[in-house]
Amino acid sequence: MKRTFIAGMLTAGLLLGVSGTSFGAEHQTKNPYEGKAKMVKEGQKLYDYNCKSCHGEGAKGDVCPDLTVKKKKYGNSDTELFKTIAQGQPGGMPNWDKTLGTEKIWKIVTYLRSLEK
Repeated sequence: MKRTFIAGMLTAGLLLGVSGTSFGAEHQTKNPYEGKAKMVKEGQKLYDYNCKSCHGEGAKGDVCPDLTVKKKKYGNSDTELFKTIAQGQPGGMPNWDKTLGTEKIWKIVTYLRSLEK
């Protein structure tokens, strides 16, 4: 019985896209907003409010790295971008997981993807 329950929970987690990473059980490995223009606009508003002061206008870099380039310092996949925003990075990038939550972070990732050169 116990083994069946554990196997069922693991399967459910895999089917729901739940990751075992430390940045939230609700984390999905695929951006649910990919290619959705409305989410790009929402992501831009979130970026402007939360990220622009360090990453600059249009994410072109200011105090912090340019996020419009395809090859980013901490990873290039949507999942890596999500993880960087959620967990932060040593040396200045704070973690935003509790402040923004999963949905808003994915919207910011969607916006950043729209800016890539």
